[in-house]
Amino acid sequence: MQRRKWLIFGLIALFAVAVLSGCPPQDDADPDDEQPPPQDGERAQIDINTLTQQWADSDHSNIQLGPAAREGCINCHDGAAFAEGVTDPAELEREFFVSIDCRACHTGAGADLLEAGTVEIPTADAAIEAGRGAQCFYCHNERRAPDIEDERRSAPHSSSQAGVFTATGGIRAEGFDYGSTTAHENLDNTCNDCHMTQTEGNFASHTFRVDDTQAACGQCHQEIGEDSNLTAGSDYDGDGEAKGFQDEVQGLLDLLEAAISEELNGGSFTTGGGAIQFTSGDGEEDVDVPNEVYQAAYNHVLVTNDGSLGIHNPIFVVQLLQQSYRELTGEDVPDAEIR
Repeated sequence: MQRRKWLIFGLIALFAVAVLSGCPPQDDADPDDEQPPPQDGERAQIDINTLTQQWADSDHSNIQLGPAAREGCINCHDGAAFAEGVTDPAELEREFFVSIDCRACHTGAGADLLEAGTVEIPTADAAIEAGRGAQCFYCHNERRAPDIEDERRSAPHSSSQAGVFTATGGIRAEGFDYGSTTAHENLDNTCNDCHMTQTEGNFASHTFRVDDTQAACGQCHQEIGEDSNLTAGSDYDGDGEAKGFQDEVQGLLDLLEAAISEELNGGSFTTGGGAIQFTSGDGEEDVDVPNEVYQAAYNHVLVTNDGSLGIHNPIFVVQLLQQSYRELTGEDVPDAEIR
């Protein structure tokens, strides 16, 4: 498998050179000769190793054998299948799976999404204007619209950022008007504006991580420095202190988990097989739970799976967790600023 991955890596590097440079590598020049500034194609050749190494260090380079082998999952877990619109592994004309490689974003369906800038996600009633981030939203969503009456107690898919970013996800409290952090929502290219900032050579980073917080967020948050955990505007988890915003969200997650455990008489919840599984305090597994317990657990999993601890949509995440606590316990988070 390791040999196959490096073979694929080499093919991707060659493909990326073709895409970015449009010409073969040039002969090495005499270092003593005075050289003109590099042209775009030459710069692409210089930086292609950096780009492919960034990709190799990202999660997108990992081949997801289990999910890729399932019908309906392969198109988001195999880069070539995504580009070609393949949804059933039986349709493949090869006997192996590949990672989310260059083809996924730069050819076929990925290129179409990049050009269109709009995408449909299960939690939204209409297509989302996401700019270049439309590619990301296509796979990074909950995979299904949540339903509090869901008897299976389905879980949101892992890495379900789109529903959080757009404030369309989660199981909502009836009658409550959820807000959204519009400064993030109105970014022209959504995910890409922060996760693909420019690197040396003027190419977008292909780690897909926020490696440089100042570059990603500093235009709006001049004081951010290297720490994304800016001080929260208020005490949202009710512990008597306005801490870093991500700390406040973690406090709300801990508070909500404790409230769920109390409803289960000291039990717990986890996810598996696409569902949320509840265990009672006396060890009974797969117990039936009231809708309010499922709602709280679903939203807890959603915010946890989003991975940003609320940064993607601060207002929505605080409201979603605080309202989940209220629906579960019948009271507001004690001593907290309620959004």
